[in-house]
Amino acid sequence: MHADRLRPSPAVRASISTDGLVLLDASGGFVWSSNQVGARIWQLIEQRRSGAEIALQLAGDYGIAHERARGDVAAFVAALVERGLLVQD
Repeated sequence: MHADRLRPSPAVRASISTDGLVLLDASGGFVWSSNQVGARIWQLIEQRRSGAEIALQLAGDYGIAHERARGDVAAFVAALVERGLLVQD
């Protein structure tokens, strides 16, 4: 996982609420949503945090094992990259 080299695509608009995250790819009209954990990961990506930093933050925030957090972050980031919502920096 190389979240430290990724950033939101310029075409993506994000909306974060207490329910979670909604992403709109303005270039293709694609909408993608996630829960509150996904919203937190997105916020940390926007803050230019590395994948390792994001996993540590989530482990502390949600009281989960670091290995689980690392796997969850990797899966989430991979899904966003696959859909073009995150791009290489």
